[in-house]
Amino acid sequence: MGPTTPDWLALPEDEFQKQYRPARNLTPGYLHRTLVRALGLAVATVPADEALKQKPLVLDLASPLPPRLRFYVYQATQHASERQQGTYKIQLTSGVPAKTPVAHGAIPRQGAKPVRAKSVRLYFDRAENVRPILMGYHPDWNLFILWDADLHDLGKGFSYSKNVQAPPEIVGKALARGIAQGTRKLQTQGLMETIIAVRPRRLAEALKLRIRLSNDAMVEGLF
Repeated sequence: MGPTTPDWLALPEDEFQKQYRPARNLTPGYLHRTLVRALGLAVATVPADEALKQKPLVLDLASPLPPRLRFYVYQATQHASERQQGTYKIQLTSGVPAKTPVAHGAIPRQGAKPVRAKSVRLYFDRAENVRPILMGYHPDWNLFILWDADLHDLGKGFSYSKNVQAPPEIVGKALARGIAQGTRKLQTQGLMETIIAVRPRRLAEALKLRIRLSNDAMVEGLF
């Protein structure tokens, strides 16, 4: 990472949480610092503080990960009121609009700014062919959940504040084993999504798996 490694990156975990974890809703700055800390040496260049405040976060990465990935990281919460009790979920509040629906995998307008208009359908930004990664982070369990971004903006994109969910058993297995995967049927598309949950120390491994599974689904024509 070089000689300009920021102090927060070297803090012991308890000190980092004490200094940077917000009392209530998690901020992009906290989530992105947690992401960079988890990836460790897989991060080729640590972003500046201002970049860490923005969503999504583009990271330059080291092999065997892709050179760049675009991370959409949200706070994952657990709700007893969901249809499946204990389900973990995030709410999608960032994306770029398209004037007209685009084919899956197409790149939205270059340089398009994120919007929050509830009437606009959104897509994950794929500018400069940088793959989007959709993630949730649960701070109490210190655990990441990785969904298939390609599935969630398929076709006409997604609505602002759309819920994305993960069954509790996937999270439970990851807490015990370090990494786990499982499937969930998407109600709107009727497709099966593979979801990965992972401890921070195995996040780079989970990212490689996430990319492979997403690519396999596209090649096999599952969506």
